[in-house]
Amino acid sequence: MSGLVASKPVESGAFDSKRMDARHLDSAGSVSRSRFAVHSGLIAKYVSGCWLLWAACGLAMFAFAWVRVWVVSLLDMSQFQSVLEQFRQYERFAPIDFDSLLTYTGRVGMTYDEPIIIFCTVIWCVARGSDVVAGELNRGTMEMILAQPIRRSTLLNSHALVSVLGLAGLCLLVWLGIAIGIQVTAVTESGVAPSLKIPFLNWEIPIGSPPDEKTIVPLRERVDAMVFLPATVNLFAFGFFLLGLSSLLSSIDRYRWRAIGMVIGIYVCQLVLYGLGKAAGSLQWLLSTSFFSCYKAQKMTSLVHQEGFAAIFRMDRPLADGMLPPLIYPLLLIAMGAGFYAAAKYLFEKRDLPAPL
Repeated sequence: MSGLVASKPVESGAFDSKRMDARHLDSAGSVSRSRFAVHSGLIAKYVSGCWLLWAACGLAMFAFAWVRVWVVSLLDMSQFQSVLEQFRQYERFAPIDFDSLLTYTGRVGMTYDEPIIIFCTVIWCVARGSDVVAGELNRGTMEMILAQPIRRSTLLNSHALVSVLGLAGLCLLVWLGIAIGIQVTAVTESGVAPSLKIPFLNWEIPIGSPPDEKTIVPLRERVDAMVFLPATVNLFAFGFFLLGLSSLLSSIDRYRWRAIGMVIGIYVCQLVLYGLGKAAGSLQWLLSTSFFSCYKAQKMTSLVHQEGFAAIFRMDRPLADGMLPPLIYPLLLIAMGAGFYAAAKYLFEKRDLPAPL
């Protein structure tokens, strides 16, 4: 017996503690896997519920942007210069100055202000944002979703992830439509009339009519598709603002139709304020109360076309008419949209959800 080494007795408390820690880790891991599965299921549910709307909006925006570039190639705006001069007093209503409208870049950039592009963006943002809380409550499915091991914030984040990525995809499709249209389109240009330049006075006097021959030039030699990237970012920021606003109003209501009505009401009121501010000089102060004043896709395109991308990031370089530096406007829209999302998350976590009808 003397050769045997006495072993140290194992304390039962230490043994139980290790076993309980293992059980705790296993339980925590299973809960984490369960939450991840529910999170993935929510994303799959939202994607399956909105892919048809996204495909319809994306196809319309992509096709329209492509066709819009082709239509630009059919018009020789230099022949309408004298006509535009008669309407200089109405230039303030246009999203772009008339001088830029005479260029190919300016006319292609008008795509971002076309009603169908704005309309499809608004449809996607309002439809998706209003569905996050009010839509689930209206359908009576919110109680079943929250019965799973998932936080309310996770539900909102999953919905926001699908909506924001879908919005980014739609904006990218607009830019792709413009880029492909530029690559495959050619323009017919008339010859330039000969002129006589007078020294010291810097005058040019035409001395004949333009030549009859016309040349066909690829549009890609006149327009760079990369110039429209800042306008694409501005369109995304505009949509992100509407997504945040729709989600906020959805988080405080139980009826989706009422949330949509409130968003559209705010949208129309803001549009009226913007129009009144543009119409009369005495009401110009109304422009600062409308979020439409932050959507300056055309002005950003003109600025990049004239001065390059560096002009966008210069904070000491304001736009025309005393406006703020160009980068401020999309950042304001994104900041307000993020603030709306934060408010929606707070209100959704604090509110008492009504029983399903």
